[in-house]
Amino acid sequence: MFFEEVLNEAGIDAFACRSDIIILKEEKMKRFLSVIAALIWVITCCACSGDTAETASSPPPDDTASDSSVPTPEIHSETSEAAGSQDPADPSQNRDEIGFFYSGIDPQSRDTYNIYYTYPSTLLLFEMMTQSFSAFGDTLNFTITPTTTEGDLDAFITNFEIFATQGIDGFIVSYDTAAKDRITEVLDDTGIPYISLFNSILDEDDHSIVPTIGLDQYEAGEITLQWLYDNYKTYWGDADTSKLGLISLTYTTSIDLKDRGDGAEALFAKLFPDNTDNIFVADCATSSDLTADAGYNQVAAIVAGHPEVEYWFVTSCLEMYSQGAARAAESLNIEDHMLITDVGSDILCSEWETGYNGSWVCCLAISNYLYAAPTVCGLVAMIDGVSTPGSLWPDMLKGGDTAAFYTTASQVVTKDNYKNYFNGIAEIAGMDLPYPG
Repeated sequence: MFFEEVLNEAGIDAFACRSDIIILKEEKMKRFLSVIAALIWVITCCACSGDTAETASSPPPDDTASDSSVPTPEIHSETSEAAGSQDPADPSQNRDEIGFFYSGIDPQSRDTYNIYYTYPSTLLLFEMMTQSFSAFGDTLNFTITPTTTEGDLDAFITNFEIFATQGIDGFIVSYDTAAKDRITEVLDDTGIPYISLFNSILDEDDHSIVPTIGLDQYEAGEITLQWLYDNYKTYWGDADTSKLGLISLTYTTSIDLKDRGDGAEALFAKLFPDNTDNIFVADCATSSDLTADAGYNQVAAIVAGHPEVEYWFVTSCLEMYSQGAARAAESLNIEDHMLITDVGSDILCSEWETGYNGSWVCCLAISNYLYAAPTVCGLVAMIDGVSTPGSLWPDMLKGGDTAAFYTTASQVVTKDNYKNYFNGIAEIAGMDLPYPG
């Protein structure tokens, strides 16, 4: 309304301005240019004042095994001087608390965008993400098509070139990190906007070069270990922690998954400095097996080989490995002496839904809507031509980054509060509650 009033003061029809069909007499044109110059001056002054809005979230409440309150997601991110040097006008600055924003172009005024979600192998996580993307399809006017090559890396890369000839408007890519440089090269050559989900894409100096949505991975590992430390007495009482060990289920060929393990291992060593000999790194990348069996085999072998350890913390970079660890605890009859956690929630929530109540006691949960909203909004904004890879989420750029890594919110959940957490996020997103009633 402010712009309409100013334009009308100059004798200019505001509706005609919106339609880009402006017929001005010479005198009105002069007044129009004067008004625009004044507006630019006002906006510049406002921008220089530093009074920009930021997305904020309250710290999550203390989480215990019996907490049934709705956890408040906390966004963990770092900013630097690079953020202040970016254009604050990017629409991603106007995102809401789950990361949703409009590009400024009416989605219903254009053709429906055709977006492909490509991932290397079938996992429950990717299937759930496809559903979450689709939930925003009507609002942002796009269709989502999932596609995978089940571990065939050559086909995974070639498909981008094939899809580029089929009228695809944009790609969401869960990278196969074994060929991240080649994948980025091929995607750039297609000229089609794309965005990375989960895996950071870095240059040789560890700077982000592709707009990406994911976690602060190192911190995620720390959070899961910290929860075990804060809550182990709830399960074990005054256990003799001199006989405590850590099994870190990691995947060292992926920098993001390795960072999760590194965070957990480092914090365990800090909290139990006399127990560093009891830190066991179980690298599931040695078998390239993304199944529960990999976790089972690693944990069962370590526990059997170290009878001197009476109590176990188990952290995991992926939830299927924790599922295997839980099965190992059952088969070894040590459920009362093992506490298991992980990053990821789909599998454990499914277990809880069927009555599971074993040693796999918690997980770091990230509602899929918290991944999906910034992903689809960022990609649509690039397809619309409003945003660029370098302009998205300028407040999340770190020094040296040419594209931001958008850090999602996360929350440790237990069997007692996971429904409240996911229902709360779904309600904010305007979606059906996953756990009604």
